[in-house]
Amino acid sequence: MKHWRRTQDRVRGLRSSTVSALLVLGAVTGCGVEEAGQAGAEPMFGGLTDSCAQVAAPAMSAIRAYTGALFSDAVEFEDESSGLSSPEKPVKVCTAEYQRVEPWSAGEPLHRTITLSFSLRLGDDAVEATERHFDRALDDTKGSAATGLGDESFVSWGAPDDTALNAFRKSNVFVSAAVFGSNMSDREGISGPRAGRSEVEPGARAIAEALAADLGAVLASN
Repeated sequence: MKHWRRTQDRVRGLRSSTVSALLVLGAVTGCGVEEAGQAGAEPMFGGLTDSCAQVAAPAMSAIRAYTGALFSDAVEFEDESSGLSSPEKPVKVCTAEYQRVEPWSAGEPLHRTITLSFSLRLGDDAVEATERHFDRALDDTKGSAATGLGDESFVSWGAPDDTALNAFRKSNVFVSAAVFGSNMSDREGISGPRAGRSEVEPGARAIAEALAADLGAVLASN
């Protein structure tokens, strides 16, 4: 039991650094010095839900399928968005941690942490500002451009904590889904190695695809 408490503490520490990095991605990259905007493309979206349950709802089937035996209906997405939003830059960051300890089997998933992030831009240059946000996030995460989600998308892997990230822009909203985790070691109650790329990237992709397919559940249209 003491071993498992230490494992839980370690998981929480990893979660904190991952969430911190995603807050930077979701909010700070949307700030800073920007070129003066002019009215351009008409933004699709005019509002963002304030409910993490609503943010996660379109992806719950994908999350259940990906997490498998770790999944529990009792786990809820927690709001990590405090202090990040402004009137023209609503932000929602929601995180859930799925874990299990029984039955213990070396190499099996111990925990997976999933973070969903929506960053909406409003105003006359909302689409252009979101395009700049996307470009900075792609550069900051050293991601690789991808296709198939939104107007443009990218994937990244690595710091912090071997996290797989799928992100996309649709008009004036930037959306990301991130997954990281660890597996069971050969000593019961002791967290083993972090989950590898092949174990977390499929989850991030499936969750991002589910979010992209139902943005209307999270965002109000203009």
